[in-house]
Amino acid sequence: MNLLARIRDHARSGRLPDGVRVFLRPLREADLSHAQEYFARLSDESRYLRFLVATPELTPETLAQLVAAMHDARAAITVAVVDHGHREELIGGARVVPTERHGTCEFAISIVDAWQARGVGTVLLREVVRLARLLHYHRVEGTVLSINTKMLTVARRLRFRLHADPRNVAVTTVSRTLLP
Repeated sequence: MNLLARIRDHARSGRLPDGVRVFLRPLREADLSHAQEYFARLSDESRYLRFLVATPELTPETLAQLVAAMHDARAAITVAVVDHGHREELIGGARVVPTERHGTCEFAISIVDAWQARGVGTVLLREVVRLARLLHYHRVEGTVLSINTKMLTVARRLRFRLHADPRNVAVTTVSRTLLP
C-alpha cells in the first residue's frame, strides 16, 4: 500500500524493539475475506488464550460479532500489519467494545504466532488505550487467562491493574482508569 492510501486509511505506525515498523489501521471489510487465513495462523494455544476456550474454528457468530463491532460507534477494531512492498501481512488485531457499565469498554488482542514476543502486544495495547480515550471511555478492561503471563506482563508494564477473579482463579481481569 502506498503512502497516500495509508494516509487515507488513517494508518498509524509503531516500531518494534527489533526495529521493524508495523502499521495500525482500522479493520476493513476486505480483511474479513482473509479472516480464516489469519485464524489458521494462530496455534491452538493462541486461540485458547484469546477466546478463553478451545476454539478449533472461526465461527460465523464470531465473524458476525466482528462485523457488528466494525459498525458500532462506541467500538473500534484495529489491525497491525507489516508491509512487504506492495503486500500487507496482517499480524495482529485488537478490538474495543462497550460493556454494560457506563464509561467502560472491554478489549481483546490476538497476534499470529510468528509475531508473538516481538513487541506487537505492547503496540496493540497502547493503541487500545488510545482508542478507548478517543471513544470517551473512562475505563478499559480485559479478561486474561491467568496462564497468559506474556499478556499479563504487558498489561502491568502499561499500568493496568491486575485483579484475580474470586469466582474463577483461571482468569485475571486487567483494567486501567483513563484520565482525560
